[in-house]
Amino acid sequence: MKLKYKNYIFDLYGTLVDIHTDENDNAFWSQMTKIYSAYGADYKPEQMQQQYFDLCREEEQELSFKMCINYPEIKIETVLSKLLINAPAHHACMEKVAAMQLEDLEKSEWVKVIANTFRALSRKKLKLFPHTISTLKTLKENGGKIYLLSNAQHLFTMAELEEAGLMDYFDAIYISSDEGMRKPQPQFMKKLLQEQECNPEESIMVGNDFQSDIGVSASCKVDSIFLNTDKLSLTERKARMKRIIDDHFEGYRPYIIESGDIKEMLSIVQE
Repeated sequence: MKLKYKNYIFDLYGTLVDIHTDENDNAFWSQMTKIYSAYGADYKPEQMQQQYFDLCREEEQELSFKMCINYPEIKIETVLSKLLINAPAHHACMEKVAAMQLEDLEKSEWVKVIANTFRALSRKKLKLFPHTISTLKTLKENGGKIYLLSNAQHLFTMAELEEAGLMDYFDAIYISSDEGMRKPQPQFMKKLLQEQECNPEESIMVGNDFQSDIGVSASCKVDSIFLNTDKLSLTERKARMKRIIDDHFEGYRPYIIESGDIKEMLSIVQE
């Protein structure tokens, strides 16, 4: 099989992996308050939920201003650490982490454990889409270079890549929280292209989101494939595509796989 492209850049969630998380579940926040209470931080579930989203928003605004970008990506370890420090009340606690400074908490094993717990409790589903592995294998066996460009948190995603058995298929992995920016920020994809010496004309992006995956590809003049894994209607797809075109990408058209089945991309990229 001869491939049209040398480089295959994949989104992760909704493209290779089917995932569902729920950070609005009251039971989830009830469990998290109990965990934080063990480290001296006292919250009611609704307080912690509100504080979490407030901190995320504040971190994003600060990072956007600092980096002069429209699509910042924060580090979840900062938010989880600030949740401990900025609790509305604290009680006496023998745990050493209760007295740690923010910069130490962010780098600690404690925050890694808390992040894994946070993700495990909020995650309802994680499984590979059918034909993910076979498609990646086919690309690799025929000389394709495979890269990950994911809007995600490093602390969550690396463990989930290992759990899904995907780590060995990527030649390089780019996660938005490591870079401080997320798709469709053009600099995110440009960093991958530059560091991996990928010619945009020899590269193609595969993803399931018009704004982030198709948008960043259009801005970097990289071909793309849209996987309709969310089963969007034709009307909705046209509306989302129009927003991409209106963002000064006149003439750009992605390939579209209506079924959302990743194996169909092989017929697109085969010469």
